[in-house]
Amino acid sequence: MQFHLFQCIQLVSLCFAIWFYRNLKGWSIAAFLPLLVFIFLIEIVGNNFHAFHWANNYFIYNLYLLLSTPIWLYLFRQMLDLSGTALLIYRWIAILSMSFICMNYFFGEGVMEFNTWSLLLLMILTIVFSCLILFRISLTESLSGSLYKHPFFWINAGNLLFALVTLVLLGLQPYIREHGIEIHRKSLYYAVIPTANIILYTAYSYGFYLCRVPLTRSS
Repeated sequence: MQFHLFQCIQLVSLCFAIWFYRNLKGWSIAAFLPLLVFIFLIEIVGNNFHAFHWANNYFIYNLYLLLSTPIWLYLFRQMLDLSGTALLIYRWIAILSMSFICMNYFFGEGVMEFNTWSLLLLMILTIVFSCLILFRISLTESLSGSLYKHPFFWINAGNLLFALVTLVLLGLQPYIREHGIEIHRKSLYYAVIPTANIILYTAYSYGFYLCRVPLTRSS
């Protein structure tokens, strides 16, 4: 059974989510707990697909994209704290995004081929919404102290970095395959993504820790 370093950091982040669950509820991001449980299980199965005698693990990660995207959209909405017209626009973006991912899963790239377009869409949404959240909390005066003490800063800074790295590597995949670019005998994608995961889940852990401070909203 394979268990990588980044999965250890995922497990630590999951433990933080469990320990500070009440605080996450206070910040309206309790959905991180089931999301991290789901991600952790997906990674265990996906990284040990040979033990199940499967040809590849694409369908596992396709299932992740299909089921995790609604949770992500919910979490982004909670962190953006939208209302009125902005909330209506967001709902339409969420509906159209999920429609595309479902269509791609069932009728497009399919269940057994990796859903690259779905991942691309999720990463773009992550970049856009993470930037909006970071911009919003940089302007708010509802919290005293430094921006770096705001949980959403660390969570979305991690999201933004991970999504940018993934998006760049996806764009370079044809070039990487054609020229066989490797680091320590690993494809550039599989060499870089684990490091990005470590940074991401470390940021989550610290963000969850900062949720101990009660949430206050600006008027």
